[in-house]
Amino acid sequence: MISKDEYLSKIYENQRQIGFVINGIVRVYHLNENGTEHNKGFFIKSDLFMTSLDEKEDSSVFIQAITKCKIIIFDYSEFMELSLKYKVLEKVLNKILLDYMTKKQQREIELLSLDAKDRYIQFVKNNPVLSEKLPQFHIASYLGITPTQLSRIKKQLNNQYM
Repeated sequence: MISKDEYLSKIYENQRQIGFVINGIVRVYHLNENGTEHNKGFFIKSDLFMTSLDEKEDSSVFIQAITKCKIIIFDYSEFMELSLKYKVLEKVLNKILLDYMTKKQQREIELLSLDAKDRYIQFVKNNPVLSEKLPQFHIASYLGITPTQLSRIKKQLNNQYM
């Protein structure tokens, strides 16, 4: 079990581990030069996460539990050896990586082409569990806006659908 707010990895560490979320919510974020946190992504039940795709690289992000979590941690090298030995594990890993890359590409497109309101609408549509359980400041950070902007967007949407 991982406690709420506990770190699984910090920037410049090389954990050489892969985590699998059994339950709870984990976030990945980085700090800008002013010390402001920017959420890159969230992981929930059945998601696999790691500090880097290259086990030799130090982490460029922080990984932190937002809620109490149950997580299975694998040694990166051992996991990769097992994936070579057991083809089904290799297929699972490839599927997870493909899904991750697809989500990452979609997020980049949304950040480049949608305004803040539409990014929020897409977030709620694509992440109903997260939109209900995450504190608003985490959602705002993920969307690249301030909590005040998010509050205004939500108020506008509520008035629009009433």
